[in-house]
Amino acid sequence: MRDFFSGVAFFMAGVATIVTAQQFPTLPSLQYGPSLFPSIVGAGFCIGGTILAANALWNGKKATAQMAPTKASSLKESITEEPGLVMTLPPIAILFYIFASDYIGAMLTMACIMFVLMVFRKTAPWLALIASLLVALAIYFIFSRYLLIPLPQGTLIEGRVPWIF
Repeated sequence: MRDFFSGVAFFMAGVATIVTAQQFPTLPSLQYGPSLFPSIVGAGFCIGGTILAANALWNGKKATAQMAPTKASSLKESITEEPGLVMTLPPIAILFYIFASDYIGAMLTMACIMFVLMVFRKTAPWLALIASLLVALAIYFIFSRYLLIPLPQGTLIEGRVPWIF
């Protein structure tokens, strides 16, 4: 039942995000404005919340129909023994990005965060390293080169990664 209420909360947060984003000013010379990305995120929240709530209802109906004890879900088994740490990882990652991106750069900060999260979720370290570097590189280039959003370059390597630029 907790998943159902979480899904409804995510759906409502998505609707609030979309409504708020539609109030952002638009620029007549652009096909899209500052409301585009928040609206996409809000739509993702709505879709994810709907799926979570529907899945909770579906599993609830199935569980009451079977009335048999079931084994713990694989998701609960994959979480380590310390659930408090699982809940604090996203805020810690956000704070790490805020404080470290100006020093080591956005791309390396994103790669570090993704690597730690993947290793924590029991991904093989070599796979986590490769995936985090490739995804961070892709995100960096999409935002900095294609969307022209300035990302922190970092002072550690003086804003220049020699093997990329």
